[in-house]
Amino acid sequence: MSTTRRDFIALASTLPFAASAEPSTKMTFIHHVLFWAKNPTSTTETDQLFRALKSLGSLPMIASAHVGKPIVTDFDKSVTEASYTFSVVLVFDSAEKEKEYLYHPLHKKFIQDNMHLWGKVQVIDSEAL
Repeated sequence: MSTTRRDFIALASTLPFAASAEPSTKMTFIHHVLFWAKNPTSTTETDQLFRALKSLGSLPMIASAHVGKPIVTDFDKSVTEASYTFSVVLVFDSAEKEKEYLYHPLHKKFIQDNMHLWGKVQVIDSEAL
């Protein structure tokens, strides 16, 4: 028996789903940044950038932080952006908290100390409706 995507979604919507509970972090304001390493084949440089990105998550105004690398699945391969080196998702309680982060001395130092490691950066900010 072949199951269509529509059948699967209809069936899945009837099953209990534990993850539907409230998330532990209120995702009010998201600051998503994609980094393209200037020299993506240099382990030394990408390791340095990764460590520096991870360190930003310790700032007190950040509710949650995630640093990851591209992953492409067969399902959505044709529409997945995977040319970047690192993706950083920072969650804030408000746009004001993000502004506090942007002007924080450690964020400015991160930029100054590591900007030579990336060739391109793209920022996507999103606020919950």
